[in-house]
Amino acid sequence: MHKALLALACATLLPSLAAAAQLQITVTTADGKPAPDVAVLVQPTAAWPAQPLPEPALIAQQNIRFVPFVTVVPVGGTVRFVNRDRYDHHVRSQPGGPLGNVAPAQQFEFRMAAAKADKPGAPADLKLDVPGTIALGCHLHGSMRGHVLVSATPWFAVTDDKGVATVANLPDGQVELKLWHPDQLTDQAGTRLQAAGSMNAEAKLNFNPRRRPGPGTPPGPQYNF
Repeated sequence: MHKALLALACATLLPSLAAAAQLQITVTTADGKPAPDVAVLVQPTAAWPAQPLPEPALIAQQNIRFVPFVTVVPVGGTVRFVNRDRYDHHVRSQPGGPLGNVAPAQQFEFRMAAAKADKPGAPADLKLDVPGTIALGCHLHGSMRGHVLVSATPWFAVTDDKGVATVANLPDGQVELKLWHPDQLTDQAGTRLQAAGSMNAEAKLNFNPRRRPGPGTPPGPQYNF
């Protein structure tokens, strides 16, 4: 009896697992160059079952930077800040957008203790319940910038240095693909796709993002008290 029930459960699960689609997308700038730090959001056009929240998304303060530069979490998700520098930092929400006129979806600010003897400072977890964007700053180091996108869809990814991102475990069916970058002045046009199996797609931003300093180049002075 138990074996029969187990077989029936496995048979029920297999179609749902087989139905999961995967999208690999390559995003370029308006002039055709790879576009890193682009949030890729995939939302089914029909209702979908509730998805479990992922583990907290880690944002490190390292070499006077927020790493990664762009982080995406679902509504209700958590970001975990950790300071890996040997001096104190601060985390605060602030207006975003290239003109600095986009209000943050959620307000917060707190201090982050310095790392000691190769041990990071105590982490700070922050739950984000409001969809939208949040620019990150530091009172102590004014050049530090980071961005968080709180997504209404649980299917998302961020492009790497080659402009490539992969969104896995998509439900089969029609989905809408949207892009977001902190430098955009206007929304990027959405694209409808039919999710099934392993897919590849290409997309282009309607602008050229500002060039950021490389990882070996500090964005500003070490201390700005």
